[in-house]
Amino acid sequence: MNNMNTVPSNNKEVTQDKFAKLKTEGVSLYYGAFQALRNVALDIPSCAITAIIGPSGCGKSSLLRLFNRMNDLIPQARVSGNVKLDGIPIYNPKIDVVELRRRVGMVFQKPNPFPMSVFENVAFGPRRHGSKSRFELAEIVEKSLRHAALWEEVNDKLEQSALALSGGQQQRLCIARVLAVEPEVILMDEPCSALDPVATLKIEDLMRNLAEDYTIVIVTHNMQQAARVSDMTAFMMMEQDRAGVVVEYGPTSQLFTNPKDKRTEDYITGRFG
Repeated sequence: MNNMNTVPSNNKEVTQDKFAKLKTEGVSLYYGAFQALRNVALDIPSCAITAIIGPSGCGKSSLLRLFNRMNDLIPQARVSGNVKLDGIPIYNPKIDVVELRRRVGMVFQKPNPFPMSVFENVAFGPRRHGSKSRFELAEIVEKSLRHAALWEEVNDKLEQSALALSGGQQQRLCIARVLAVEPEVILMDEPCSALDPVATLKIEDLMRNLAEDYTIVIVTHNMQQAARVSDMTAFMMMEQDRAGVVVEYGPTSQLFTNPKDKRTEDYITGRFG
């Protein structure tokens, strides 16, 4: 197939042999009688960006929500197989789900700042986890906003409503809110779909910087974005019964320039999807 000139040349050399921060082993997901995912097996490498791509309805977001048990909130959802964080099965009944969601944070498709000040948005999580001192909270807020590349834009607006920020600033604020509780993994469900191109590039630059210290898994419909920012890519499709499956998974540069499966090539070149 033709090479895609959107594939970056500076992505990390990441392979599935690198330490797996997250791992799925034969995972299937059901909503009542409907099977949403079938036999998913992935090793998500540490301190890298893994993109999940595929046509609408193939289970990308359902797969993402497995990693911090957000599907638990959906009635009649059940999981078979193993999902592991640092080798520990997270669907073990003894797992503290609140602590799991601190370690595995989530950024949603549309920015969802709380209707409170910029400061209180970022301080919310640390307060819930026991940080009470205003001085301690101020340090956490500044550090988190700096890591989210937002401090310079809002340091004089900390007491203003977060809802007054632009869409791109709100999304970076939501990322800062996740960072404030010191996660190890950041899940991003189409984090740029509601943003303009300038704000999108800022989020992409931020993701690349964060991947030095955090494991990032992103769902995106934008294949150019996946090619630009990710180190590994999983391509998903629906089978005839509408169950989502992983067709191909590997280093992004390989998947976009020399895919092993014809269905991957057809999707990337726009023949379907």
